[in-house]
Amino acid sequence: MERIVRTASNKALAVLLLVVAAAVLGVFAFRDLRRDVFPDLSVPVFSVIVQGASMGAEELEATVTVPLERALAGLPGARRVRSVSHSGVAQVTIEFEPDAEYFRARQLVAARVQEVAPTLPSGTEPPLVSSLTGRLNEVMELTLEAEPGAIDLMELRDLAEFDVQNRLLAVPGVAAVERLGGYLRELRVELDPERMVARGVSLDDVLHAVLGANLSASAGLLTRGPMEWSVRAVGRVEDAADVGSVVVAMRGDTPVLLSDVADVREGPALRRGIAHRLEGEIVSCRVVKQFGADTVKVAEGVREAVRDLQRSLPRGVTLRVAYDQSELVHSALGGVGRAVLVGAALVVLVLFGLLGDVRAALIVTLTIPLSIALAALLLERVGVGLDTMTLGGLAIAVGLLVDASIIVVENVVHRIRGTRSPSERRRSATEAAIEVGRPITFATLIVIAVFSPLLTMRGLEGRMYGPLAIAVVASMLAALVLALTVTPAVSALVLRPRAAGKAEDVALVRAVKRLYAPALDFCMRRAVLVRIVSLALTVPALVIGLRIGADFMPELDEGALLLQTVLPAEASLEQVDRLNHRVEDVLRTFPEVEDVVRRTGRSERTEDPMPHTVSDVLVVLRSDRQRSIEALTAAMRERLASVPGISVLFTTPLGMRIDEGLGGTPADLAIRVFGPELAELARLAERVRAIASEVPGVADLRVEPLTELPEVRISVDRSALSRVGLTPGDVIRGVRIGLVGERVSEVLRGQRRFDLVVRLQEDHRRDASALRTLLLDGHDGTRVPLAQVARVEQTFAPGSIRREAGSRRVAVEASVAGRDLASTAAELRRVLAEKLELPRGYFVDAGGRGGTQGRAAPPLGPATGAAGLAGLWLLYG
Repeated sequence: MERIVRTASNKALAVLLLVVAAAVLGVFAFRDLRRDVFPDLSVPVFSVIVQGASMGAEELEATVTVPLERALAGLPGARRVRSVSHSGVAQVTIEFEPDAEYFRARQLVAARVQEVAPTLPSGTEPPLVSSLTGRLNEVMELTLEAEPGAIDLMELRDLAEFDVQNRLLAVPGVAAVERLGGYLRELRVELDPERMVARGVSLDDVLHAVLGANLSASAGLLTRGPMEWSVRAVGRVEDAADVGSVVVAMRGDTPVLLSDVADVREGPALRRGIAHRLEGEIVSCRVVKQFGADTVKVAEGVREAVRDLQRSLPRGVTLRVAYDQSELVHSALGGVGRAVLVGAALVVLVLFGLLGDVRAALIVTLTIPLSIALAALLLERVGVGLDTMTLGGLAIAVGLLVDASIIVVENVVHRIRGTRSPSERRRSATEAAIEVGRPITFATLIVIAVFSPLLTMRGLEGRMYGPLAIAVVASMLAALVLALTVTPAVSALVLRPRAAGKAEDVALVRAVKRLYAPALDFCMRRAVLVRIVSLALTVPALVIGLRIGADFMPELDEGALLLQTVLPAEASLEQVDRLNHRVEDVLRTFPEVEDVVRRTGRSERTEDPMPHTVSDVLVVLRSDRQRSIEALTAAMRERLASVPGISVLFTTPLGMRIDEGLGGTPADLAIRVFGPELAELARLAERVRAIASEVPGVADLRVEPLTELPEVRISVDRSALSRVGLTPGDVIRGVRIGLVGERVSEVLRGQRRFDLVVRLQEDHRRDASALRTLLLDGHDGTRVPLAQVARVEQTFAPGSIRREAGSRRVAVEASVAGRDLASTAAELRRVLAEKLELPRGYFVDAGGRGGTQGRAAPPLGPATGAAGLAGLWLLYG
């Protein structure tokens, strides 16, 4: 240490130039840091989505979910596998250890899914692998709206699918655009079973004809003189008339056209989701940024693209920004940044008041910007961006950064007293820094030790709070280096010896000393009493400290709320839409509400298999509102209780995405009940809800739906099948194509493309009895009606099945209101342990944000103890 101080003193000019150069680089690094609300939370959590429109939840669980679970659970580094099987879609989620390398983990998942994919049943689409933490990168919500009579909802969706999506994907940093709402256009061949029977046309006849009628291919090259001509056979269909003219069979000399046995038309695909704003349907477009992209830069690019698109959209069509996370980034960073500046200004005022020397105060003040600039170099090097946590760490450090320099400057002022020449002042300043170098180093290391436990946190919680500790540590180390090198050198150049006879302390310090000296003398003469009183005050302080409420994450006022509404699983999409209209009407009665945008269910092409009974209602709040988020939430919760048959969970747009990434659920609390039988799980879940309702602070209680849904079940008759030479697969294939439809090809129109789908007419798809007349092709060429080989009946089946840790489970979710999360979760666990009786083979576990906080707390305990021991060793070792 002495060598460092002497070298810096002897080469003062070089040190100053080096520090200035580093500070300039630090300013540029600070300017270029990635800006976001929170640090990058993208840990290795992936989901595998398999769509099987004709399959129920139980069948998907047995044939898709369980095989994928078993395959993924064996991957190296896998920590937890959970899944949900809805009617028509299954999702398996795998979490890796927090320190697992992200892209390697994704590669492992993709490779294992590729191995399992060939074993999945026919009728399922290829598995889609996506990142669950990708939801954390949803940064903007756009709405595409049309005035009445301008264009219809199918044309509106066309604009979103092609024009809007293509333009937004060209914006640097945009990874995806998720569209929901309107009607996805498709060209449909709607079969009429009666007309097919009358003309002896089977399903295979239709499929073969449609496939052969929509082809184009290269036929090689022709050479004519000095030129080569490419030969291309063009046979693609372009519209419904082309498809309807396809020949599907010949009856003597008479062709049977597709239009003779089917209606061919353009129409909307089957949808499981709706987007809504004000009094009409819209198309919602969520913009997802790339991993590591700057939220502010992405938002600026998207807004520019929106302006460009608006000029090219048809008259009466508007593309608007409903939610922009960059506004929250600006607000949050601006607020914390102002706090840093105010804190720095207060520190400067205190320095001027206590040091009584303008030059000395300026030297110490210089430490603050230099330390932050040097810390920015380290932050950029380790990949930490500029967010509320980083700025929070710098705000904490502002008052600490000047401590070491104050001590050095004070000692230099004392040492140079009586010196006459610059060389004497330089030697005295050097000796002054050496004299206090050891204690200020130990003091800085103790402060660093206090924050080091945050660096031991893992997973999303580690990524959340690690940057705060890194910012504190980096700035403190920079301040220590400056105190030992720059401060003594600058002090020797700038400070002047105090005039003889001038008081060493300013008036304020002298006044404080007059009060402090007698108090210190009193305590020193009664040391035993002071120790007893100190111990007596320490014990209750520890008790109070242990009982102070705790939350895992800071609550941000995002300027918006997100309400997640859930209806019973048996509700139709139309019923869900009607009841959510009532929710929107209630929300718009609040004067603080500026806008309400709703997304119900899932898109036809999605990475988020949300059931059609679940809606995300975005409530944009006015910036000039008087009531807080908490007060508004309480008032909305009370009024929405009047809407029957609907449960509501209150959160915020960013908060929901973070909570889903942390615990797999947007809820603060999630009590998961595990066991084999769905009926018993439902009973236990209701019991958990009843117990949880008695715990203060628990709000918005809801149970994940396990309701059975009405189902048309087609049971094959194996003996009848064997008589006609068919297999169960033949029946299932025919039913799947007839009811759900099969995408057999695509229709191309310029740069746009639409699915070409074959299925039964809508009237026959709704009528179970009409299915009985569906003709199936036997292996001997005969045509057999479905009723001859299968039984069609109406029954009930589970709407969704959730699994985790190799077992079925159901969760009871809740918010926390008017109380801290930690104490609420602890009391809920205690009450459940006392009152909940579980049958053999069933157990419960706590999840949600409360569970994540519980997982984060154990590592902090030993780490905090180790930090305390390190501090004691530095003090007394």
